[in-house]
Amino acid sequence: MAAAAVGLGTWVVLPIITTLFAERYPVTDTFVMPVIGTVVILLAALFNVLSVWLWKQRSVLNIVALAVVAPAAIFFTFFVVGEGIGGA
Repeated sequence: MAAAAVGLGTWVVLPIITTLFAERYPVTDTFVMPVIGTVVILLAALFNVLSVWLWKQRSVLNIVALAVVAPAAIFFTFFVVGEGIGGA
């Protein structure tokens, strides 16, 4: 459950960091922030999938976290990869 919160929270915190520090640290306004967010949410989704299917954690919180984080991870991955391929 904590991995899900961190994974989704990353997509809230990273744009705020980019907005606040884009002029002082130009690297925050590049591809680095979306890649960090994608890696973190993919790791959270992987951890949730493993905990529910492989390690047999059947609590409601784990199942809800899996139902929320797995589609979000797929969406953000397609979004970031598509933007990268499209050159935007």
